Amino acid sequence: MRKPQHIYKLGAAYYPDYISAGETVTRRVESGEIVRLSREERLEEDFRRMVRQGIHTIRMGEFSWATVEPSPGEWCPDTFLRALDRAAESAISVIFCTPTATPPKWLIDQHPDILPVTRSGERIPFGSRRHYDFHNPVYRAESIRITEAYARSFGGHPAVVSWQTDNEFGCHNSIFLFTSAARDGFQKWLADRYDNDIEKLNEEWFTCFWSQRYRYFSEIDLPRTSWTDQNPHMELDFRRFSNDAVCRFQREQIDVLRHWSPGRPITHNLMTLFTDLCPWQVSRDLDYVGFDHYQMEQEPHPTTSAWQFALMRSARQQHFSILEQQPVQVNWQPTNRRFSLDWLFLWGMQSAFQGANQMLYFSWQRMPGGCEQYHDGIVPHDVRIETSQQEKIIAAKNEIFGRLERELGLSTALPLPSRDILCIHDSESLWTHEIAAQSVAYSTRHQLDHVARFCLRHGFGFWFSQSLGAERQHLMKYKLIVLPGYAFELTDEERELLIEFRRHGGRVLSFPRTGYKQRNNKLSPLPTVFYDRSDFYLEDYGAMLATERDMCVWVDGSLDKGFEGHLWAEKIVILNQGWEAKAFFSEGSLYAGYPAVIKLQEHPHYGPHVHVATCPVSTERFLGCLRETLDIRAVAEANSPELQLQVLRGEDGVFLTGVHTGHAATTLRINPGLHLRRIFKLGINPALEATISVERTAGAVLQVAPRSAFIAEIESGYRLI
Repeated sequence: MRKPQHIYKLGAAYYPDYISAGETVTRRVESGEIVRLSREERLEEDFRRMVRQGIHTIRMGEFSWATVEPSPGEWCPDTFLRALDRAAESAISVIFCTPTATPPKWLIDQHPDILPVTRSGERIPFGSRRHYDFHNPVYRAESIRITEAYARSFGGHPAVVSWQTDNEFGCHNSIFLFTSAARDGFQKWLADRYDNDIEKLNEEWFTCFWSQRYRYFSEIDLPRTSWTDQNPHMELDFRRFSNDAVCRFQREQIDVLRHWSPGRPITHNLMTLFTDLCPWQVSRDLDYVGFDHYQMEQEPHPTTSAWQFALMRSARQQHFSILEQQPVQVNWQPTNRRFSLDWLFLWGMQSAFQGANQMLYFSWQRMPGGCEQYHDGIVPHDVRIETSQQEKIIAAKNEIFGRLERELGLSTALPLPSRDILCIHDSESLWTHEIAAQSVAYSTRHQLDHVARFCLRHGFGFWFSQSLGAERQHLMKYKLIVLPGYAFELTDEERELLIEFRRHGGRVLSFPRTGYKQRNNKLSPLPTVFYDRSDFYLEDYGAMLATERDMCVWVDGSLDKGFEGHLWAEKIVILNQGWEAKAFFSEGSLYAGYPAVIKLQEHPHYGPHVHVATCPVSTERFLGCLRETLDIRAVAEANSPELQLQVLRGEDGVFLTGVHTGHAATTLRINPGLHLRRIFKLGINPALEATISVERTAGAVLQVAPRSAFIAEIESGYRLI
């Protein structure tokens, strides 16, 4: 049996319940012969194949309720117990899931009111998934009951090392429900939030507008589909309430699992393709964060993947697991085109350098039927294929990480990225921009792409926090704080934290739409006040057409001649000459002659605060100019936007890493003060085998091959920024 490496474990989702019980299955066996196998024989063949490919962990059970309990009170755990036995015999660890994402038909028939209702009043029927109302007291009781039954049946098995709650909370727009149970819960939640004072709610919700005043909490309905927009203050509170309810539903499962299956950490497979669910809130009760990594774009978007990985790591300030990794073809896009297979290698390296410690492919088998029959997997439909392309990638990645583990002397996972840059990313802030958008093109998520590109071009380790206060204990470790359209007014405490941070040399970077809102979703009478209301004010601001561009010119002619802004612009009037304009909107712009970039540096020993009054169209030249304006020294500088650099720092050492997703060779310039010992260059050749070479640093320029990665040891004592 192959000994698995530990710094990055590979696995898959596995579905023994999808193997037909009463039929034989055509399969290629280890000898190469194509035969008919029973379910038990198929299980044995699957686990032999998993061991051969170095599979460390499998995840199972999330859609299994009707298999394990086919009728009320009829308990049939044998399918999974046999699979768990095979896993234990094969030294494969199992993450077992609670099955509440797919309640069975008999339960729906008994309690049809547990089905969800959409904003427009449509009841979602049985027959897909996530067809339940987590507000409903009957379903909450059923969730507790089935979770206890699963924990008692499977939770003591030696193969089960961890639990996953439910499956992908919020997928398919399933966070915001409009059932009678949701309405009753919302009314109670509001009464608690507003101290049972309806006039307090009327004031906060601005119900004088359009005659929306309430007399009693019992009069309040949910923000259903209407002729035009619903009350935006109600909508924000409804999103808060809905997230609280999801967390309560999950917490009830967690309490049961901790009691009946103690000592096993609990996770959930979060997604960031949608914004309805707050990752900070739903991860609070978990032992570690799980993440399902999928791409919505027609082409892979490595920048978005990078900050999603960083967000998952930041949620619990530790390594995270990828519980579902998209294969090269999915089944749910308008056109389900194939991606190049080497993306599986690149995503693996990228996630490992951002703090993932394992990756489970979705899935082990390709399904012969069901909605996901065209969704890719590791074991192909065609039984004549001896070793699939996915298996070759898994073997190559195991070889790469195994060698890194040995050569670098690592015993657990790679070190986490260094704490260089902190980005404040709050779900409630994002919701306020969505609720009263002004622009369908604008999103703070686009600003996160910009921040990530800035960090990854220069090798800065970047982290996220829900607020400045939440990261107070680590704040002074960072060199830059970024506010990427953080919607809410800064509190007095947050202003003091920024002042203290800058007093110790820290820098601050902010983007448009920062500080516009109060927490009740009303607009602030003093928007964008970072320190003092007499610093500057916004004479005007607003959205731009998707195709509209504003040219901006730097004051300092030594910098790049200019850059473009789009999506949003602010007309700033400086009052305090401590702030100075570093760039202006040029002729032809709506705000021509007004500052496009302003900077505050009231003392040479204070770090600067730079505010950008438009959303820059990100270019490599602009990123370099922004670094100069902030006066930050880079560890290295990539010469291509397709090369992502990151510094890892831990007890096992300091490392410079890179992932190059481009199809042409490129280079990076290394800071003259940086000394590298060994450079491990990593890749996959056309035969999908691992390629690894070790080099010493040779000068200030490092060559990087296309579609490759590297990790280099940094000599100790180097100050990263």
